[in-house]
Amino acid sequence: MQHKQHYIRIITNYKIMANKTKYSKELIDLIMTDLAQGISIKNTLKTHSLSWECFRKWLLNVNKYPKLREMYSQAKSDGIEYCLSDAQNLINSAVEDARHKEKVDLGSTHLIKEFISLAKWRAEKLNAKVYGKNDANLKISGDDNAPLIVKWTS
Repeated sequence: MQHKQHYIRIITNYKIMANKTKYSKELIDLIMTDLAQGISIKNTLKTHSLSWECFRKWLLNVNKYPKLREMYSQAKSDGIEYCLSDAQNLINSAVEDARHKEKVDLGSTHLIKEFISLAKWRAEKLNAKVYGKNDANLKISGDDNAPLIVKWTS
């Protein structure tokens, strides 16, 4: 029994040290290509054996890598467009299939609806300036003689 406890302690105290990845234009191009194809940043970094911490340091180091943040934002935006085009293709395919059938499968209809909802949600979250909803308003009023009033309408 003691032997097992000792073994477990050794395993839990063991830390895996990652290799330090060097910044290269080729690596960045591969990452940006993946992002532009709608692949998540987590999967992209895993594919290229790069940690989020390392990539984030590069993003934050504007003096050393001045264009990286802009390239990252553009690639994410392109990836959103790519995913939305997948949703559009799925809709077109479902409509075409429905034209050739007497009855449309309700399960498939709901699955397509959820796929489209997810694509829209991702677009709103990843690029709110372009795809976000503008139906919420914040109004702040007041002066030295009146209390501060904050109204939120959506």
